[in-house]
Amino acid sequence: MTEEYMPEYHEFDKQAFAGKLKGAKWSLIVMAVFCFAWAAYTFVTAPFGGAGVFMITPEEGPAGLVAALPLCLILTGLVSFLGTVLSRTAWVLGWTEPIANIVLIAAGLWGLWGGASTLSFGAAYTVLGVYLALYIALVALELNRRGADRWHIELIVAAVVWAIVLVNGLNHAPVNELVPAASLALFIAAWGFVYGAIALNGTVQAEEEAPVAEVA
Repeated sequence: MTEEYMPEYHEFDKQAFAGKLKGAKWSLIVMAVFCFAWAAYTFVTAPFGGAGVFMITPEEGPAGLVAALPLCLILTGLVSFLGTVLSRTAWVLGWTEPIANIVLIAAGLWGLWGGASTLSFGAAYTVLGVYLALYIALVALELNRRGADRWHIELIVAAVVWAIVLVNGLNHAPVNELVPAASLALFIAAWGFVYGAIALNGTVQAEEEAPVAEVA
């Protein structure tokens, strides 16, 4: 192979890569992963006579999903909070982002202390869906504040998630018929967080790269 067709070698820029990692919206990435994973797990869990494909639910069927949800909320909230603190990007609407993470942790703790046992599958997923819709709406407002062109797409996603969980929560159908809509709401919410993480992503410049004023 002649030198003309040899691929040009570029040295890996560790500093630029580290800047991109610091500038990522890790809290929104964590929320997207949670929504994708929980949507899939909800969808594959057998309505009756099964504890789910991955066997992590302590009870069978949708009741097991509700029982396992508090622990998942606590872990997601903690990791998301760490992502908020460690990321160098601006928080979503100031202190709203870490407060949203704390609310998720508090909801999980309330569920572990017996709160989850008082909720049906429809009620639990309605509350979760409303929380996710509000969080995505806050992301949309942050995009609007920063002058993003397509911030309304995020707001539409929030409205769709809210509408699905509200209709599903008011539906008096058997619980096994509520599972597909609940999974769909989580799946759509996941894409809302993905879009927010991409739109709010920013690369952090190193201090040594900052311009220095010349001394006369």
